[in-house]
Amino acid sequence: MAFKIAAFSDDLSSVFSEAAELGARAGIQGLAVRNVAGRPVTSLTDSEIRQVARAAADAGLAISCIGSQFGRNHYLDHEDSPRKAAALLQDALNCAEILETRYVRIFAPWLYGMDPLETWAIRPDLGRSLDRMTEWFAPAVALAEQSGITLMVELEGASYVGQVEEARQLINTVDSPALALCWDVCNGWWSGEDPLLQGWPSARGLPIVDVQAKDVRHQPHDTFRPMFSQVVLGQGDIPYARIIRNLAEAGYSGWFTAERVYHPRKPEEDLSLQHDTLADIASLHQLLREAYT
Repeated sequence: MAFKIAAFSDDLSSVFSEAAELGARAGIQGLAVRNVAGRPVTSLTDSEIRQVARAAADAGLAISCIGSQFGRNHYLDHEDSPRKAAALLQDALNCAEILETRYVRIFAPWLYGMDPLETWAIRPDLGRSLDRMTEWFAPAVALAEQSGITLMVELEGASYVGQVEEARQLINTVDSPALALCWDVCNGWWSGEDPLLQGWPSARGLPIVDVQAKDVRHQPHDTFRPMFSQVVLGQGDIPYARIIRNLAEAGYSGWFTAERVYHPRKPEEDLSLQHDTLADIASLHQLLREAYT
């Protein structure tokens, strides 16, 4: 199989063993671990992390990545920000070692006042901050290199890296094998970047290790602007068939991850969330079969 499908465990169930069983029945190969039992994976004890590892192994699933919150609410000009980020990363690397995954999801430093989705398309002048960003990332990248872990920076409009082009600038400037792209296609569109016309050309040649797939429709009177309500994958207007075919033709063999917008809910109680995640996975299977055959 030339592709690998994952989902976030807490999009299927807050109980990891239940998420693993559901994922295995849905035919995925891995789970990304962000929260377990309502707690960040980085806050679990080593014993609890080993329980996650056993449940994944029992279901025949790999751990695709540690969904850390590195970068979230960490600001470039906060004096204490590097220390807090470093402590969080150390916990994430410990999780990665126990769960035997090469990848830790991170974000770029946060932007003030940009959490609302409606503001994401207002992008910062990244060129003015690249030197500070490179310095900010240096300790994390060095630690990842020493640990044999790849930090995959996810597009997030509330951060300095919301578009693939911004990720390209950061990755090329940092210039480390320990830094790669987690291409959240929808987040890029929310951040003002057309996924196919702008995102894909910027993505070509980058070290991409995960492509996160969630779908939205465009505005009723403006096909270039996305709406903010998520729909089941394939029912929106992001041209995933074209994007995935481009990736397949370029030889991409990394993870494809079905993802719901971050939530604090319990999918085993809010069954609509669980059903939508399973529908996303089924749609992703179909898109990948068509592109890779």
